[in-house]
Amino acid sequence: MIQSEKQSLRAHLRSLPPPSPEGTTGLLTTILGTAEWQAASSILLYAPLPGEPDPTEILAHHGRKSFLFPRISGDFLELFRWLPDSIWTVGSFGLREPDSGTWERVNPGNVDLALIPGLAFDTSGRRLGRGRGFYDRLLGDRGFHAIKAGLCPEDRLLTEIPIEPHDVVMDLVITGQRVIRPSSMLDKPSQSG
Repeated sequence: MIQSEKQSLRAHLRSLPPPSPEGTTGLLTTILGTAEWQAASSILLYAPLPGEPDPTEILAHHGRKSFLFPRISGDFLELFRWLPDSIWTVGSFGLREPDSGTWERVNPGNVDLALIPGLAFDTSGRRLGRGRGFYDRLLGDRGFHAIKAGLCPEDRLLTEIPIEPHDVVMDLVITGQRVIRPSSMLDKPSQSG
């Protein structure tokens, strides 16, 4: 029952125009203004699919932070450390991924902050992914302790997303306008206004 609700919601979201650029304006500024960003030394990013917020612009603000990217390996995501001269490949589903021969593989337990994509999120931190479960398996791993932050265009923030027992809830949902902290139900304006 929940699986069919999620499939219907995915189909509906895919039929909509891509999220508006205005929905992601300020997203990176919002992220950079969070205490979680300031405290993190190792951050998981992702190479976006069309319509997803692009967190790779953060690489220009790297300073002393370490950035990791996922690579699909079977049914799982492996994590690799980015360097300015890292070589990318095109992997499953046409995604830009780390070249496993030239990037350093990293244990998921070494991530402090994980920026997570999704088709949509809700104000309770629930995420609607694309249906393959890659991120749920990674985030649900016993060794994974990072703060989970869903990146969500404002126009993809829903009232409620149905979830199943294996679905992992976000600690934060970040839009261009605000940071939603579902665990405390504190919804605070971003530092940028």
